[in-house]
Amino acid sequence: MTSIRHDRPSWAGRVPRHKIAELYRKDALGICDEELIDEVGIGLLVRIREIFRAREANSGLARCPLCRRGIAHDFDPAFLLRCETCNWELAWSEFQKSFQGKHLIASGMTAFLKEYLEKYQVAKSPQNKMILIDTLIHRYHWELEGGLTGPGARDLIGGKPQDVIDFLNELSYGTKSNPDILATRQEWLDKVRASRAQHAEAAQERQRKAEDKRQKAEEKTRRGILKKQARETGLAGQDQEGAIHD
Repeated sequence: MTSIRHDRPSWAGRVPRHKIAELYRKDALGICDEELIDEVGIGLLVRIREIFRAREANSGLARCPLCRRGIAHDFDPAFLLRCETCNWELAWSEFQKSFQGKHLIASGMTAFLKEYLEKYQVAKSPQNKMILIDTLIHRYHWELEGGLTGPGARDLIGGKPQDVIDFLNELSYGTKSNPDILATRQEWLDKVRASRAQHAEAAQERQRKAEDKRQKAEEKTRRGILKKQARETGLAGQDQEGAIHD
């Protein structure tokens, strides 16, 4: 009898930042490195497919890590995912742990990820592929909704939000850079400024609400003290009046 397998799913990692940096350095010099473009472009392609696979699992359809067959589940941590074809099984809780903390949900990036998947697979020239790569890594989460909550590249090339912003800001550009890429850079800088302004405004609003809450708490405390003093004064008056009558 074949023993049951309990393999945990593996997930493709984010594209190394040093490859992105090298890609832009060469582009700024007018060097078209088709091999490097494909390495980065396909790396992003694979990463996006993993994001959609993790989302699918998180929505109720996990896939066998051996044959990719879909297995519906009810989100119960103890639910046992089973693939009869591969003689594989794993508890949903263990499957879920395999992708948690790996930045594989990428909320607010769906339209951009789908666009890249569709266009990159049919792109012919390395120049078009480079533009697709450039456009994707300079997107913001919830950009279409005007939220600009954080750089989408944190799910694609790794790093904390501010580190990613600094990295993208420092990419190489030159007179030989593609005009579309230079235009995207200006759009990116505008989005960074807008995002920072939004965060600053949100921080001020939080501070204002905190101050209002503090003032209300102080006023409530003050009123409580005054009421207590009034009660004590009233009781003292009653005691004095009683002593006079006695």
